[in-house]
Amino acid sequence: MSGLDGSGKSTQTALLAERLRAAGIPATEVWNRWKPTVSAVFIRLAKRYLKARETLKEGDYRGFTEAKRREMKSGWRRSLWQLLVWSEYAAQVRARLFMRRATGTAVLCDRYVYDTLIDVAVNFSVAPENLKDLMDHRLLSLFPKPAVVIFIDIDPETGAARKSDGTPAAYLADRRGYYTSLAQALEAPIIDGSLPIESVAESIWDLTSEWRGSRSAAPRGGKRGTIA
Repeated sequence: MSGLDGSGKSTQTALLAERLRAAGIPATEVWNRWKPTVSAVFIRLAKRYLKARETLKEGDYRGFTEAKRREMKSGWRRSLWQLLVWSEYAAQVRARLFMRRATGTAVLCDRYVYDTLIDVAVNFSVAPENLKDLMDHRLLSLFPKPAVVIFIDIDPETGAARKSDGTPAAYLADRRGYYTSLAQALEAPIIDGSLPIESVAESIWDLTSEWRGSRSAAPRGGKRGTIA
């Protein structure tokens, strides 16, 4: 499940997992976004540098975004950042999924590499229609390919209102077009997250019908793929 913050990904991932288990399909949810660890040090240093150089105030989303874009115009900085992010993130994903996939449990990912890819695109000033330039990065082959990809859309203002962490609507607005372009590139469905929770859940259930059929037909035990 990928999409804007506040679109209902976590809710729908939990509902789908519960419904799958009720149908006899072992399933578990995993919050699967990139968590900076080694890179966290560089992020803190970069923020301090930008605040000092650009005289930016804490919480100035637009100012920080524009400052990051200026700094990331450098080719070597882009290459180094992607090397750090994708290698660190791929190791995290494989660690989170290893045992679950080995036992044949269906893994439902609340967020995945696609969300981080869009963050990178925004910071690099890559236009939505040029996302493929980033999607072709060699290190992305380290991420397991999901059996099903579903994007949930939401109006940025509505998404920001649903969040309690101060996520600005501008942050979501900057990313909405990228999700549309990425969904088109992956030929993945987009669901309207502003619809009632039950309606969204039913749409997701229908979209997983082919995959559920393959799970039922597969022999018990062993690795049988992933849902994201």
